[in-house]
Amino acid sequence: MGTDDEFQWLALSVRQPWAELLISGRKSIEIRKWAPDYRGRLWLHAGLKADSWLERRFGLEGAYKGGFIGSIQLAAVVPMTAERWDQWREHHLDTGQYKNGLFAWLMEAPRRFIAPVPGHGRLSLFRPSDDVLGQLTAVEAEITK
Repeated sequence: MGTDDEFQWLALSVRQPWAELLISGRKSIEIRKWAPDYRGRLWLHAGLKADSWLERRFGLEGAYKGGFIGSIQLAAVVPMTAERWDQWREHHLDTGQYKNGLFAWLMEAPRRFIAPVPGHGRLSLFRPSDDVLGQLTAVEAEITK
């Protein structure tokens, strides 16, 4: 079982169905307009907002929203190029056109919680509240025994 310090990770809130695709391992690249300095494990939060068209496209209608669904490793962040956009499409699952100034967040080792932990998300990377962090720590310790 891990120590409390071991689970002091930052969190990332992702809209559905992208959060579900990340935690299931079907998606391994998250596209963002910014590049954090942080690398390491992240709590994965499924935001309240969703794209219903994309949920239907991926067969994920009714995916959980409004809480933490697991954790995932942010392994690297690299600038997205037009060439990478096309080469990595199967990993980021975005069918749109390439736009300059985007970053590929390379994600690996997703771990899904047995049951989601309700909690609020925020923009950017964030620290969960202390009460939610206690729940996340307990759940993560259980699945990594």
